[in-house]
Amino acid sequence: MPVFMFCFMMLGAFYIYGINETAVHTFGKKADNKRLAQVEEELRALETERAHLAVGSWLEERARQYELVIGGRAHVVSRDTSVARAGD
Repeated sequence: MPVFMFCFMMLGAFYIYGINETAVHTFGKKADNKRLAQVEEELRALETERAHLAVGSWLEERARQYELVIGGRAHVVSRDTSVARAGD
């Protein structure tokens, strides 16, 4: 009888240990998936920022290639503001 009780207790302990390991792995996977989603969101934001920065350097390179220079002071071609005064 004591051998049976000992075996029964050992099997119960292994069973509880197995359930605990399954629960720990399940919650660990959920936490890992959350972190992965955060990292992917950060990656998309960084890729967008990199693309915006790359466009700026590309435009500067094209401006140098076509010998475009920064303009001086802007001059008004027409002082006619009839469109702006249409509501008066």
